[in-house]
Amino acid sequence: MSRTQKKIGSGFGSKSEASEVLAGKDLSGKVAIVTGGYSGIGLETTRALIDAGAKVYVPVRTPEKVQANLADIDGEVIVDTMDLGDLASVRAYADAVSQRESALHLLINNAGIMACPETRIGNNWEAQFAVNHLGHFVLTTALLPLLLNADGARVICLSSVAHRRSDILWDDINFESSPYEKWTAYAQAKTANALFALGLDMKYRDQGVQAFSIHPGGILTPLQRHLPNEEMQAMGWTDADGNISEQAKAMFKSTTQGCSTTLWAATSAALADTGGLYCEDCDVANLATEDSPRYFDVAPWAASEEGAVRLWDLTEAMLV
Repeated sequence: MSRTQKKIGSGFGSKSEASEVLAGKDLSGKVAIVTGGYSGIGLETTRALIDAGAKVYVPVRTPEKVQANLADIDGEVIVDTMDLGDLASVRAYADAVSQRESALHLLINNAGIMACPETRIGNNWEAQFAVNHLGHFVLTTALLPLLLNADGARVICLSSVAHRRSDILWDDINFESSPYEKWTAYAQAKTANALFALGLDMKYRDQGVQAFSIHPGGILTPLQRHLPNEEMQAMGWTDADGNISEQAKAMFKSTTQGCSTTLWAATSAALADTGGLYCEDCDVANLATEDSPRYFDVAPWAASEEGAVRLWDLTEAMLV
């Protein structure tokens, strides 16, 4: 098995559509879970999987608020309550799915929060790390028996190119001794998503569970809800009226394009003999160097097997 972090020439690209990536794929009989599968690229992931024949579970904090989003999907979508920030509810959700299913073929850890004001949850954990990483760690490990029963399961963890801003703050993950900075907090959470996928693959690849992390690309979705327009304008994403800028139009993806890398990593036969890799634009990403473009490639710290083991052990200790 190869775990080389380098493009493989998938034949797809940054603007490939979900329908292209899944063309000819039959997921009938497959069971999937998509966290955040009711909004933004998560909703398009759900839609595409349903269109390919899968049964899709969508955990949500408030089911009645998302039914309208899912109303036009013609297929089997099962909506139940779960809050990634409440680990008891995560464990209860995993148990409920386990009562209904004997195997889980695809787990898409898509949900997340970004650049939010400082918030503490659980055991005084910083919320971005807790929701984006700890919640998905607990969900995934609780569902491992189902994943192991699938005779070939894939877990996809949504990371972000923002991971290149920061490694894990190993000595101060929860900003207890340094001032909170929302983008650094987001960056370390996205690094954690990549390292978790790598660690999961290292532990369970030989038992039939593959894992990948992915950068979906730039997409304007409800993920940006904590950002004032002035900040998005300063980054070149919007104009003064809140409309997407011409610069962003050229760079950003639609929501259907934004879920394509998720779907490619979840289903591509080209990835059958590998795992633990970080993917972008429907391909494996190159390992970042000093010459890498700003918005592409994976930082060495997010592709480190040593870091993956360290994060796994640290996460288990935090959850005791």
